[in-house]
Amino acid sequence: MIIDLSDRCWIDVKGADARKFLNGILTNNIQALSGKIGCYSALCTPKGKMIADLFCYTCEDYFGIDCSASLKQTVLDTLKKYIIFQKVELADQSEKWGAIGILGALPFNIPEKEFEYNFVEWESFKFWAIRKKIFGQEGFEIWIQRDEMASLKSKLGFPELGKKEREILRIESATPLWGIDMDENTIPQEANLYSALNFNKGCYVGQEIIARLEHRGHVSKKLCQFKMEGKDVPQKGDKILSTEGKEVGIVTSACHSPRFQSIILLGYLQYAALNESKFGINGKMIVGNPSCLKFS
Repeated sequence: MIIDLSDRCWIDVKGADARKFLNGILTNNIQALSGKIGCYSALCTPKGKMIADLFCYTCEDYFGIDCSASLKQTVLDTLKKYIIFQKVELADQSEKWGAIGILGALPFNIPEKEFEYNFVEWESFKFWAIRKKIFGQEGFEIWIQRDEMASLKSKLGFPELGKKEREILRIESATPLWGIDMDENTIPQEANLYSALNFNKGCYVGQEIIARLEHRGHVSKKLCQFKMEGKDVPQKGDKILSTEGKEVGIVTSACHSPRFQSIILLGYLQYAALNESKFGINGKMIVGNPSCLKFS
C-alpha cells in the first residue's frame, strides 16, 4: 500500500557544528546518532511548548530534517535564529526531494532497525529507503527526486491509500497530527510524544520545563483514545463531559473505525479525569482507559 507523503519536506543542516547545534535545540539525543539512522524529535520554545515535530537523520557529513511542509518555514526560521557563531548552514531541499510511504513488503533490501536507511538502486531508480512505522504499522519511507515519484509509484504497482483511509489509520493508531491534535500550545508529554524525548542528554531548548514535568510533576492534560457509541461522528472542539456532566476534555479527531467497529476519537482529558473510564459527548457515551495510554 502506497501512502502519499508529498506534503513532507527536507532540510539539510551542514557544517562542523551541526551535530552539537541540533543536539542543543532538539528534544532527542542527536549526539548519539551514528551511521545511517535517524530519530523522531521536537523543536520547542524555552517554555517547553512545541514549535514543530520532525525527524532528524545522520547523512554522512551532515544532517537531514524531515518535517511537514506546513512547518518548513517555522523550522527554518527557528534554526536560523539560533545560529549565532556556530559553523552551521541550512539548505531547503524540498523542491528536489519527495517522500513516499509504503505499508507492506518491498522488492529490495531494507534495514531492520527503526529509522535506519539504505541507499537503493532498483530498476532505473536511485533513492533512500528508511525503515519507519507508519500509523503504528511496520512500513518504509522512500525519498526520491520529486520528478521521479510518479514513475516509482507506477513501477511498484501498489494501490494508493486514500485520504479518508489514511485518516482512519492515523486515528486508530492514536498518531497525533500537527495542527489537529497538537499545536504551538502543546507540551510534548501532553501529546504522548515520549519517543521524541530524551531525559538524559542534558540541556536543550525547553528541557527545564519538560524534565520538571516528567520528574517532579505532571501535565495538566493528556491526549487519549476513546470508543464511542452511536453513528454520529463528533467534531473537533466538541466537549468531553464526565458522568456528572462536567467538562473534562475536548475532541481533536474522530472517525468511523472498521478495526474497532465503532466511532473512535482522540481528545485531551484533564489530569484529574485520567483515572475515569466513562465519559459523554453530545449525549452519547464514550469509553476508554486513558490512565494507561502512552502512545509513541
